[in-house]
Amino acid sequence: MKDTHQRVLLRRLERVLIAFFLLAALSLLVVYFADPSIYTKTLTLESTTTDRYPLPATLFLVGILVFITVLMVGVMRHWRWLFWLILIAFGFSILQIPATILQLTGVIPDSFPVWYSLYRMGVALFQAVIAVWMIYIYRHYGVWAMGKKKKT
Repeated sequence: MKDTHQRVLLRRLERVLIAFFLLAALSLLVVYFADPSIYTKTLTLESTTTDRYPLPATLFLVGILVFITVLMVGVMRHWRWLFWLILIAFGFSILQIPATILQLTGVIPDSFPVWYSLYRMGVALFQAVIAVWMIYIYRHYGVWAMGKKKKT
């Protein structure tokens, strides 16, 4: 019974993370095509009206998409180190929420549109929920819900 439950949790975690990474890739593309100035501001590039999609911003986007692809492969192959990397990254994303609130209230300067800041805050909240779920899975079933090592 427990073994079946672990496999179900493993598949759910895989699906949630892969869906998250696919949505992240899709949102990167949507933001790039809707407002490429966000990428040029992030990379501190000069934006010109003749070059709406500068080459460095495009290469940056491609690099992120390749990284997301590697993450998805790692999730499907259950790389142990990737479990911890995702857990730490998603756990610390909770810091994005107070940072965004401080930016929206004007305490910290923000060069991004309000919609983008709110969107990042929503994504950070979702990442924090996934991190809490991953901690639960680890404590009860081990990394990737694949069972805990037996103590000898």
